[in-house]
Amino acid sequence: MTEESRFLSFMGMRVHFSVARPEGEIKNRMLFLGSPWITTFQWRKLLPELEQLGCLTVSVDLPGFGLSDCGEQIPQDAGTRANIVWGILDSVDAEMESPMSLWHLTGHGCVCPTILRMANLYPDSTKSMILISPLFSISPEGRSRDYVRRWFHETVFSRQNFSAFMHAYAGYPLDDYILDRMREPMMRHGACESFLRVVSNTLRAPSRGMGFCPTMALWGLRDRWMNEAALSEIRRLLPEAETHVLKSAGHLPMETHSRALRDFLRGWLKFNDQ
Repeated sequence: MTEESRFLSFMGMRVHFSVARPEGEIKNRMLFLGSPWITTFQWRKLLPELEQLGCLTVSVDLPGFGLSDCGEQIPQDAGTRANIVWGILDSVDAEMESPMSLWHLTGHGCVCPTILRMANLYPDSTKSMILISPLFSISPEGRSRDYVRRWFHETVFSRQNFSAFMHAYAGYPLDDYILDRMREPMMRHGACESFLRVVSNTLRAPSRGMGFCPTMALWGLRDRWMNEAALSEIRRLLPEAETHVLKSAGHLPMETHSRALRDFLRGWLKFNDQ
């Protein structure tokens, strides 16, 4: 498997992504789009399995996070993000001389509204949606801009606080090298402003879901974000989705339960190839 790290510019803003190609024939194409804490690095445990299945994967750092440019002016609305990510996928398709290819769109956490918007924008290029720990809105209670800014600085700029938060977030302790890869991009100038804009946009739930599109949603039973309000939004927006609950997982199954996640992805790809 060959994995390449790249950048594309949109309106002067650089967005980072990585492309992993299988050795042989490309049988499927999959996008991985992570939430603010999830960079292209976090998908690494899934790539070897997908490579064996002949899957071309494109992992994108959310604009404002990872190695992508960050700052107060970076757009964080689902519509702008959707067009940016489709631009990346179109560039990969053009390079490989395979325009109008079908993509499995995979998102995590609060980027799932962007995945829905992508599928609504270009349904003819969407083969399926895979939503991991999907979060379509958050309660505004206690989420004022000043509160979030204070919380961000107290958490991110303290290694101890960040480790404790991620432990609770994931449901399990994460190795230091993983925590460092998650924390360092968030310490850049402008990262806090990008995060504030994400929270502001996530306060508003999508008004509608997706028409007919094969969809799988997975989440962990120990994920503290997956409360009744979050589950109600999944039922409202994705009434026909295939759903799975990982009983011992938290919010980051790509790190803590990658084997189970690989099993689900393998079965999903085979099912949708029939």
